[in-house]
Amino acid sequence: MIAGVDEKTGQPLALDRVPKKTLNREDFILLFIKQLQYQDPMKPIENNEMAMQMALFSQVDQLFDLNENFEEFMQTVREQRISLLSSLVGRGVKIKGDYGRVEAGKFLGAEFELEEPAAEVSVAIYDEKGREIKRLDLGALSAGKHRIDWDATDKDGELVSDGNYRLKVFTSGKPAEATLWVYGRVTGALLGDEAQVVVNGENRVKTEEIEEILL
Repeated sequence: MIAGVDEKTGQPLALDRVPKKTLNREDFILLFIKQLQYQDPMKPIENNEMAMQMALFSQVDQLFDLNENFEEFMQTVREQRISLLSSLVGRGVKIKGDYGRVEAGKFLGAEFELEEPAAEVSVAIYDEKGREIKRLDLGALSAGKHRIDWDATDKDGELVSDGNYRLKVFTSGKPAEATLWVYGRVTGALLGDEAQVVVNGENRVKTEEIEEILL
């Protein structure tokens, strides 16, 4: 193989050959043709051997088609995933978590589920520095789901700033075994092996973990 000409000697420069690590469909065709060209005329390929090689070549050709179709399918999946994640950014969603969000002076909402009835239930609200800014006394509640209605004010009645606030449920003054759901805003998306969104700038959530998408 010639790469060019040496400017000093005028001699052609040899191009180093780099062996291929993989063979494509054209390579298999070329090998098969070369085999036919250089076979021993005194010992031609037997009919059954020719049939086996043709069958093998057919299988290889089908594998190449299958691989190309699979790559096209995966590209379609990636494009659909990107489209889905893009459509979710900025949307309101409901997820499991304990970080609620205040936007434009309004609490987006939250709810919790008690496994059994409780005589004294309260919800403590903490700011990003971990300080308790308010406690909502809810009284006696039955087992099941309950909404958290908070007017986005602190214990002094002052409107809190927009942002994320941690919620914690107590029964009889002690932390309760309660499952929390919060309504939040999708603030970002992560592309990788698993499609994930960022909710409230804090929680990384798989798309299948989103329980509700708000209009």
